[in-house]
Amino acid sequence: MPFIPLPLVIVAGGKSSRMGSDKALLPFGNFKTLTQFQLHRLKPYFSSIHVSSKSKEKFDFDASFIEDSSEYSEHSPLVALLSILEFFKTPICVLSVDTPFVTPEIFEKLYENFEENDDAIIATSPCSSHQLCAIYAPSIAETIRTQLSKNEHKIRLVLDQSRTKQIVFEKDEPFLNLNHPHEYEKAQELL
Repeated sequence: MPFIPLPLVIVAGGKSSRMGSDKALLPFGNFKTLTQFQLHRLKPYFSSIHVSSKSKEKFDFDASFIEDSSEYSEHSPLVALLSILEFFKTPICVLSVDTPFVTPEIFEKLYENFEENDDAIIATSPCSSHQLCAIYAPSIAETIRTQLSKNEHKIRLVLDQSRTKQIVFEKDEPFLNLNHPHEYEKAQELL
């Protein structure tokens, strides 16, 4: 059984505009919310597990929450990432709440390839790169701050300016992303 000696943060603060309702709060499997499904499923494999969100007020369950820095008003994965890195000040694993099939083995492979001077190590598959299935080091925080000061919120731009490694996975299926109602329905059938 893989064990990754880093914290995992489930990023659950997005706007979910394509889904039409907050993805993090959708029922999933036997769980009241997708967030709780992810917490329960992944908890045994990491040193600790947390939820990142703009505000913890939307959740009606107990967990370790990391709220976005109040310095920024935008809903942005970069704001979330900076807030997480400032909270831990150590390398961290991040996973978007809407990717319920990413396995601990994927993170194990990322961790095995993570070296001391890497800023980030990102999973990629044939369809895309997955910036929210990754390990980030605190060394990337300064580049994030610089981008945010220019009101630039694309993670890809930060990664292009950093020591970023991409680890290639052969299949897209584990990275199925629940952006639209039909993807949510398909994911429930796959459970």
